[in-house]
Amino acid sequence: MILGLISLGAVRSSDPVYWTQADVTFVAPDREPAYWIPGGNYGPLVDFAAMVERRVNSSSPTNGLVLSRGTLYGAGVRDGYSVTLPNSGGQWAKSFSRPVLTVQVVDSSADRVNESLARVINRINTVTLELQRELGVRSNLITTVTSPSSPEIIFGGGTQSNRIKGAVVWVVLAGALSTVTAVLIDRTNWPRRRTESRTSEVKVNAKT
Repeated sequence: MILGLISLGAVRSSDPVYWTQADVTFVAPDREPAYWIPGGNYGPLVDFAAMVERRVNSSSPTNGLVLSRGTLYGAGVRDGYSVTLPNSGGQWAKSFSRPVLTVQVVDSSADRVNESLARVINRINTVTLELQRELGVRSNLITTVTSPSSPEIIFGGGTQSNRIKGAVVWVVLAGALSTVTAVLIDRTNWPRRRTESRTSEVKVNAKT
């Protein structure tokens, strides 16, 4: 019964979830993104991308992931965004080899996802200029390219019909669990009732 009530509450509490991802690539002055050039020295750009990531994340509430391969939606986040420098290594041997920041956004509608993504990318571009100006760079600036230019927004579930189906499944499971529990309790009490019945019979026979 309790599981059934919880499942019915889920029909009202669960919201739709939308997710998207985009890569912001840092481009050296007057060149293609450095890691597209065979033999290109893109180490300094990776370091610069890491500086941008730290400043963006320090000034805004973001959802950090243990591994940059993870997704916000997969981690159970339903409202927020993350900015990460992709790790091509593992958990114990990290390797940052691409001057790219990966932006992920999740929210309850496609419009909200688009708006949040635009704000985060704008923040990255602003910080990119700020850091260079602080270093006295006025020309031959590092710039960024966002790809894809129009990221696909993926629906992660949570429609009313899906929530009702889920609630029905939980109600059925709750009913089955209640039945099994009742049977087990009855079987547990049966030897005791049988013993009590025999004791009553013995007392009756003793009186007669």
